[in-house]
Amino acid sequence: MKIRIKECKHGLFFLLFILIEVLYFLTQLRDIDYNLVHVSLDDMIPFLPIFVIPYVAWYVYVPGGMLYNFFVDKNAFRKQILTVVSGMAISIIVFCIYPTTIDFRPSAEGDGFFLWICRLLFSNDKPVNVLPSMHCFEAVIIHLTAFKNEKLRRYIPLRISSAVLSLLICLSTVFIKQHSVVDLVSGVALAYLLYFIVYILPETVKKKKRANI
Repeated sequence: MKIRIKECKHGLFFLLFILIEVLYFLTQLRDIDYNLVHVSLDDMIPFLPIFVIPYVAWYVYVPGGMLYNFFVDKNAFRKQILTVVSGMAISIIVFCIYPTTIDFRPSAEGDGFFLWICRLLFSNDKPVNVLPSMHCFEAVIIHLTAFKNEKLRRYIPLRISSAVLSLLICLSTVFIKQHSVVDLVSGVALAYLLYFIVYILPETVKKKKRANI
């Protein structure tokens, strides 16, 4: 049992993820004035309730992408979750400095399974603190970091499926009117920025040092 506990103590990093999630929901409880995020492109994008499926899939995809590394590659997991938490922390700081909201979310009234899920989602998720979209950030960063694992990288069909799902999750944020296009772009940009800083830049520096030896 002691050996197992030692092997899994890196799971304490999950506490950081949970803490940041709690802080995010606490920022939604503030009674303050919010800055409106709304561009003309938002009005051109149709409301497509079926996209609530990939939106909800995010709740499985994100922790699943981290749990795989948790059990398979400790070092990859630590680097991955610290990258995820860093992006979430940056987002929360932005929310505190520049709180945002949207004004184009529909009522989702009508019959149908997808509309019912949308109404359930809307009733439990206030349209505030939308920029950058944490949904988009986490979906993209999980896809980018999960496949830094050498074992997982070999499964090409899985990589393609992950890329498609992360794309659908990002699109879902605007098709079910949870976010503005601006939120989507900023969330994706944050993911690629942190991926470059944490993964690409150090590797580039190492290669240059080796070349100079």
